Amino acid sequence: MGAITEDELTRAIERTLVPKGTIAPDAARGVARVVLNYFGLDDSVLDNKVSSEDRDHFYRLEEEGLLSSEEEDATVSRGKTWRIHYWFLKKDRIREVGRAIEESKPHDPEAVYREMADSEWNRSAGGDGEKRAPPA
Repeated sequence: MGAITEDELTRAIERTLVPKGTIAPDAARGVARVVLNYFGLDDSVLDNKVSSEDRDHFYRLEEEGLLSSEEEDATVSRGKTWRIHYWFLKKDRIREVGRAIEESKPHDPEAVYREMADSEWNRSAGGDGEKRAPPA
C-alpha cells in the first residue's frame, strides 16, 4: 500500500475533526502537512521526535482512528528499561474516511427527485394523496 498523500489526510481530517469543531476548516491542510512531515514515507514515527504542540494533533487524530500508538520496552545498558512510544498511520482508515462521503454523494443532483414517489410530492398532510382540512 502506498504512502498517504497530503490530500488524503486533509480529506480525512475535514470529515472527522472539522465537523466536531476540533480543527478549523482552514487548518485541516496545515495539520495534515505537519503530521506527514514527521512520517515522511514511513508508516511509523518515534514519539520523542514529535514536539509537544504537534503531539496534540497526533492525539486528536488518534481519537478519530486515523493514527494509533504503541509502546515497547527496551533494555539498555546496566539493565535499565526504557519505554519507547511509536505513532502509526492507519492508512486503511484514512482512505476509508476519505472515500466514504464521496461514495455516498449522488453524482446526479436530479436523481434525488426522480427517485421520489408521486405521494412524496403531494403537499397534503397525510402524503397519501387525500386532501386534509387544516387543523382547527
